[in-house]
This record gives sequence, C-alpha cells and structure tokens, in this order.
Amino acid sequence: MKKSRLFSRLAKLSLIFTYLIVLAGGFVRMTGSGMGCPDWPKCFGLLIPPTDEKQISWEKNHFYENNNMLIHNDTLWVSKADFNSTNEFNSKNWKKYEKHNYAKFNVFHTWAEYINRLIGALTGLFVLCLFLVSVFNIKNMFREFLFSFTLVVLFLVQAWIGGEVVFSVLNPFKITIHMFVALIIVCLLLILLNFNSSKNFESLIFKKKKLNFLISLVLISSLVQIYFGTQVREFIDSLEFDKSMWTLEIKNSKVYIHQILAIFVFIFNLYLCIYISAIFSSFKKIPFEIFMIFSTIFALIISGFLMLNFNFPGLAQLIHLFAAFILFGAQFNLLIRFNNS
Repeated sequence: MKKSRLFSRLAKLSLIFTYLIVLAGGFVRMTGSGMGCPDWPKCFGLLIPPTDEKQISWEKNHFYENNNMLIHNDTLWVSKADFNSTNEFNSKNWKKYEKHNYAKFNVFHTWAEYINRLIGALTGLFVLCLFLVSVFNIKNMFREFLFSFTLVVLFLVQAWIGGEVVFSVLNPFKITIHMFVALIIVCLLLILLNFNSSKNFESLIFKKKKLNFLISLVLISSLVQIYFGTQVREFIDSLEFDKSMWTLEIKNSKVYIHQILAIFVFIFNLYLCIYISAIFSSFKKIPFEIFMIFSTIFALIISGFLMLNFNFPGLAQLIHLFAAFILFGAQFNLLIRFNNS
C-alpha cells in the first residue's frame, strides 16, 4: 500500500514537472533562448554555465583544460588538450565546434535554456524513481512496471532529440517531434495515475457509447489541430524577415486550415462540455476536466487572435502552447476516467 502511494505521488510529480518542462520550453522559445547553450548535454562545455562573456572568451597566459569551449572571432572553439595560452591565439590548440557554427553568447538566453534542462533532468529523475518503485514491487505492479519502463525509454529518446534540436540549430521539424514525444509522455503518465483511481464516472456509464465517440472526437480534433499548429510554427520559423511582416506572409493554406479547424475544435469541445454538464444534477459534481477544457479553449482562442493580429507576441505564443497541452491532457484524462468506470 505504501509503495502504491509512493508510486502515485511520483507519478503526479512527474506529470507536474512534465508540464513545467513544456512551460519552460515555451518560455525558451518565447525569449529566443533555444541556442543559449550551444552544446549538449553540458552548456559551453560546463556543468554550470557561464555568467559572464569573459568566462568563454580567449585570454592570454591562461590555463585551458581539454574540451574547454570559447567564442573567438565569431567562432565556437573547443580545446584539444590541457595547455597554457601565450600572448596570441593559436588555432593549433583548438578545433572548431563540429556540430554547428552558431557562436553567440547572451547570459539571459544561456540561463533560460540551462534552467529548462535542469527541470528536464529533475523530471527524468522522478520517472526513474517511478520505474524503480515498480521494479521492487513488480509482482503487484506489473502494469506499472511496463508503463514506467516505457517512460524511461521515452525520456532517454526525448533527451537525445533535445540534443539533436540544439545540434541542428533549432530545426523546426525536430522541435515538432520533440513536442509530440512530450504529448506521448503526458498520456502515459495520465494512464499510470488512473490505474488505481476511484474518481471515475459511474453515473455516465449508461451513455458510454455516445460519450466515447464525443471524447474521442474532441481528442482527435485537438491532435490534428496541434499538428497544423506545428506546421504554422514551422512555416513562421522559416521566414527570414522581420516579425512585423509575418502577418502579410502567413496567408497560406496551413494557416487557413488551422483557423478553420479551430472553429470545429471549439464547437466539438463546447458541445462536450454542455452535454456532460447537463447530466450532473449538481454544479460541484461536474468533472474538473470540463472546467479545464472550457477555460483552455478560450485561452487558445484569445492567444491565437493576439498572435495573428499583433505580430505573434511571445507571451501569446507561450499561452497558446501551454493551453494546448493542458487541453489535450484534460481530454485524454476524461477519456481514461470514463472508460475506467
């Protein structure tokens, strides 16, 4: 019983911190900090990133260790071995960083990205602990063992993709893959949390067929909408001119599809919220997922409007991304709890 409670608490912590990663990742994107750490998994070759440009600038008569990194003449260099520098920079002691040629330092960007990675590492530790608890109680928690093992594998894959995103200098397609793996992780954590949950919907069981269809419909429509949202983001990321020109250039098919789908997503979710709410006799008995779905839909509409009409402000992008994850999680959790009834 104690192990079961510990497992449940670790699963909740893992889910909360997974959403924190999404929020931190959105903040990194909002502030343009994605290349704040140009290498992976360290940051400028350090476990604790620099706080001043002098720490990664060449200095004469200075001792450098093997694999130290610095920026010199707009190039990212890596030291070949331990050595003491002389009065002049000697390229023989250095090699150019091979993964990419991005060589800029901004202390805010660096620490924003570093904190994002720290949250990711902490979440990974929670997931690892989740897996270990299931291993030590595998006879009674075999399902939990299988799902938590899958989560560990997914987190390792996600870490590898994170490195690939950095090495590709924030390739939009790889960012999209990164995002969808995060959605899969959220799904698995929600399934784990609902294995032994008693907070299900016995009162809805007589409408199971229709509700299964409705919840599945809103979930699929949200996934499709998220996909086209990533396509819009990839298209915008590919634009090389000033943000003030975006609204003049995004009148393409992907944007129109995303806008039209938004109407259907709104209608489907609104109908689901009204339909389920009408079944319950008391306002207090309405599932909390319904309130989350209702509020996040409006957050998505407002943030989407702001992005389209006010040159994609960063805060609106962050709200739009996080609300989409909250909406998807609420819909998926509703589907699980209903089918566990």
